[in-house]
Amino acid sequence: MNRRRTVQFVACLIVACTVVPARLDAQTTPALWRGFVEKLDPGKTLKVRLKTGERFKATLLQVGPEGMMLQPKTRVAVPPQHVPFDAVETLEIDEARGVGIGKAVAIGAGVAAGAWLALMAMTFAIWGD
Repeated sequence: MNRRRTVQFVACLIVACTVVPARLDAQTTPALWRGFVEKLDPGKTLKVRLKTGERFKATLLQVGPEGMMLQPKTRVAVPPQHVPFDAVETLEIDEARGVGIGKAVAIGAGVAAGAWLALMAMTFAIWGD
């Protein structure tokens, strides 16, 4: 009888785990965003998504008690904008990686190999006549 109850318990546990969402998002509060941004150095690039759905990258200029001053990264220069913490939906540090050293070496090796093959083709074309 004890084994039967254990099996029932495990079955109920499996059903409960499939019904309950895998991830429960905690509500973000303005105090949470303020605490996060206060730890960052000015000049850090951030990815910002507002509750209105607007998304942009910006440079952090200043942090205040009610919001932060951001310089949006746009093609046309715009003035710095004050973004209140309660308008922020998500905020993350932009880790722009660019071209890494490995990728640069691979590109250089490819260009060098192509140039060598072209030079050899021209040499054989001249000597072949």
